[in-house]
Amino acid sequence: MSTPNRLIAKLINAPSFPMVKHYKGYPPKLSEGRDEREPLETPSHLVIEFKPDGVFLVRLTDHGKIVGDTWHATVEEAKEQATFEFGESLGEWNAA
Repeated sequence: MSTPNRLIAKLINAPSFPMVKHYKGYPPKLSEGRDEREPLETPSHLVIEFKPDGVFLVRLTDHGKIVGDTWHATVEEAKEQATFEFGESLGEWNAA
């Protein structure tokens, strides 16, 4: 059996205020002190993608819109980040 290129987990009752908030735009330190960022939507699914340059934890809405991603050195680190952000709301990981 081959190793999957992706894992996916559904968020069950995702928190309205997750531990980590993702934004569109530059942080104040990079925009002369102005905070013009826009918060991204709360995801409904998480995907772990295996790429040549690392492992990516991607957050998606029900409609497949990307609402944040982070790079990780290993699958375990990506899963730990997902657990930190969503805790008990995180469903089981399945091959996609």
